[in-house]
Amino acid sequence: MGLHGDHDDYGLPKVDVVVPDDARELDRDVIAYRREQRQRRRRERWQRIGRPFTRYGIAAPFIASAVLVALISGVLMTVISPRPGPRTIQVPPTGPQRLRPGDVGGGLPAGNVIYRHKSVPVTELINVAGVVLVVPRECGCDAVVQGIIRQAGAQRLQVWLIADDRADKDDGDVARLADGAAPGTALLADDPGRVLSSTYKASGLTAVLVRTDRIVRKILRGLQTGRDLTADLRPLQTPS
Repeated sequence: MGLHGDHDDYGLPKVDVVVPDDARELDRDVIAYRREQRQRRRRERWQRIGRPFTRYGIAAPFIASAVLVALISGVLMTVISPRPGPRTIQVPPTGPQRLRPGDVGGGLPAGNVIYRHKSVPVTELINVAGVVLVVPRECGCDAVVQGIIRQAGAQRLQVWLIADDRADKDDGDVARLADGAAPGTALLADDPGRVLSSTYKASGLTAVLVRTDRIVRKILRGLQTGRDLTADLRPLQTPS
């Protein structure tokens, strides 16, 4: 109220305010007001919780479903997929290894040569310790061959003269070398199929030194005049 009893509203709208004589009459209004406040706070709380899911609109359920399916699939793949077995370690053999023909320490090849006009296995012809001389065409190595035959004879070793890539009709050059040696010292055989030269990779006049157990101890290629083989021939009488 103003000083003179006028209404002092200062432009405020007119509101009918009723003040009850007993404040307990306002209990129902207070209870209703508090109920409305609780409902409002509850709605705001749910809105805060659901805000991340409503950010993408209608696509949110599909995105959530896809993520859930991916998680379940990953777990199932991990559980069901086969597990690798234990790795096996390759242990090299500790026992003696068999070498291939052609290697030093290996045996004689399984082919045949011509001896006295008959086909004979190499392992049957070369059956004692000695020297296998592979003589190529146009060798011109008569002096070298004669020197090796003499050295082998001094050690009581057999010599085999192998006419490489030749048959009976054209092995005359090697036959003369055998005829010039002491009887039984040098045996002549033809190797038309190049079994020995291909196995031992013969180059020039090649000597294959064989022990009593038919194992190759050494291969000497490109032999020249004056070569002393005494140190190489002496161990051939022992099997190992």
